[in-house]
Amino acid sequence: MTALFSRIRHAFLIDQLDTIPAVRNVLDVSFPTARKQIDQLLTAQEIEETPFELIRGGRPAKRYRYRTGHFHGLAIYLERTYLHYRLHDVGGNVTATDRVVFDTQDHFSILLKTVTRLLEENPRIQTVAVGVAGAVGKTGSILFAPDYPTLDRRPLQQELTERFARPVVVENDMNAAVIAPAQENETTVYLYLGSNGPGAGIAVSGRVVRGAHHFAGEISFIPFDGNQNVGQVLATADPHSDDWYEALSRIVLSFSVTLNPDVILFAASDVTDDVLATLTNRCAKRFPLDKLPQLCLSDWENDYLDGLMQLGIQSFIEQIPLGGLPR
Repeated sequence: MTALFSRIRHAFLIDQLDTIPAVRNVLDVSFPTARKQIDQLLTAQEIEETPFELIRGGRPAKRYRYRTGHFHGLAIYLERTYLHYRLHDVGGNVTATDRVVFDTQDHFSILLKTVTRLLEENPRIQTVAVGVAGAVGKTGSILFAPDYPTLDRRPLQQELTERFARPVVVENDMNAAVIAPAQENETTVYLYLGSNGPGAGIAVSGRVVRGAHHFAGEISFIPFDGNQNVGQVLATADPHSDDWYEALSRIVLSFSVTLNPDVILFAASDVTDDVLATLTNRCAKRFPLDKLPQLCLSDWENDYLDGLMQLGIQSFIEQIPLGGLPR
């Protein structure tokens, strides 16, 4: 896939453009060049011409629309005892979603079995985006996932791409979850307590911050006292106890004095509005209230799948050949 075709796909799918002049302006190419690209997309059946629309002066304007329903993606993430997946088209429309519960620590086999089945049942799937609760390197290798022994230290993205003969993206759970909310703020932090210990996704200017060793957001290692870190405290302290609030306060204050984000999001499955109000008051005793990030609730599961879906659509735009993969 050439860079120019990737840009024109982006113009249709992300910018929602639908005429040759609009596409030409965005791509900064000549009218004949833009028309040639669109003609090739028409021939490849990626787009189709819509009925003429009369504009001022009575001259019809040619408009086009992407055939989003013909190109699908799979977004899937793994937790300790279940996986959740979403089937979607490249326009971002969800076509199916489901959760699979299992009783095994062989997460790799479960992932392979599920993806294999879904690809056989849905031949229009072009890309796969996988979310994992662990540190993920820039090539999609799992750098640190001790709770997932069959995934830990595994070149997962490479293995899945070769096995399924299509682009696969592997991303850390919190990095994926912060993608969609990050479009609304300059700096966003997303916290999740979950069953694997606390983690955070960080985005600045809409871009995920991964750190030099792809370890940004591993907040469980923040010190609590001489013997414990906040991850250990949150794993053992009773919810709403003093230690529990103190651990959360240290996380919030750590981000407040370093990134000072616009907002810190919490998974609605972890805390309530009352908890955030108490946490805000507690942090305000040690940090200026007017400089404290806004603490808000969000739907972690939906945000997670939204982020994976966006990664899959971007993978389609950049990597899938003209006309899509052969079925």
